[in-house]
Amino acid sequence: RPIPKIIDFLLVHRNWDYPLSTIAEATGVSYRTLQKIVPILVKKGILKETREVGKAKLYALNFESPSVKKLDDFALASDIEFAEKGRKHLVLARA
Repeated sequence: RPIPKIIDFLLVHRNWDYPLSTIAEATGVSYRTLQKIVPILVKKGILKETREVGKAKLYALNFESPSVKKLDDFALASDIEFAEKGRKHLVLARA
């Protein structure tokens, strides 16, 4: 399931752009698989090519995409919910 791994990595590291080699290393998705999937995600507007460094193209999530915005909102909401549940358990454990 490479696409969720790619999106998760880029959501967590939202302020940076990455070459395929770094995405492959960080996600465990093979470089060859990324070469096939990333152009599709770019074409669909999920990822964007941000720049080139030497021969390497760098990619990031396209936060202008409605789909990416929804994923980002969901990730933020689930993080908040998880943090609130953790806080409640901590308070109950102290009582």
